[in-house]
Amino acid sequence: MKFEVVFHTPFRVATGHAGDGSDTTVDRAALLPASSLKGVMLSAARDLLQLPKDWVGKVFGTAWQASPWSWSDAHLTGTRGGDPQIRSRARIRIEEPSLTVATGALLIADEVLAVRAEFAVDRIGWIEPGDVEAHETVVLAAARAVTAIGGDRRRGLGWVTVTPTEPGWSQVHVRAAIELAHGNGAAESGSGAESNGAESTGAAHG
Repeated sequence: MKFEVVFHTPFRVATGHAGDGSDTTVDRAALLPASSLKGVMLSAARDLLQLPKDWVGKVFGTAWQASPWSWSDAHLTGTRGGDPQIRSRARIRIEEPSLTVATGALLIADEVLAVRAEFAVDRIGWIEPGDVEAHETVVLAAARAVTAIGGDRRRGLGWVTVTPTEPGWSQVHVRAAIELAHGNGAAESGSGAESNGAESTGAAHG
């Protein structure tokens, strides 16, 4: 399965280390790593879409069972068709009631400007033949439900739209996700519940 990410704001996936004049840096070799993509999709499936826990565990893995799917790092394109831009942003904290900058409260952090990105989720492990479509439904719906990535999302960073491209997102997948969310077992493409209220559910994001 392949996916496209469209960036609406800069984003930051921090390394947890300082360097090059920044208190918070990004990994220039993997600006949007597979682990971050998998993490936000897991959160979307579990917390936003509230898909059944057993299916979320089967798809994304658990402490006792590895995921049969592998996420790739994202390949990013830049603001004008070239490489993504990395810049530094300063953040301060204002003390009350003096309205002055708090001592030692200046933070310099890297952030990335990009236009688009592509990544893939490939099957690498065994899946019961009857469960394949349900697995794909979970992955596709989770990706479509992601609206932000990286850190400082509540401060406006990392707003995105993620769209499945292979296969393309359709109402068939919306219906399959609704069936799965309602506990109707393995979702079968092109069958089951009608898309009543589809536009109001997270699975029908966009």
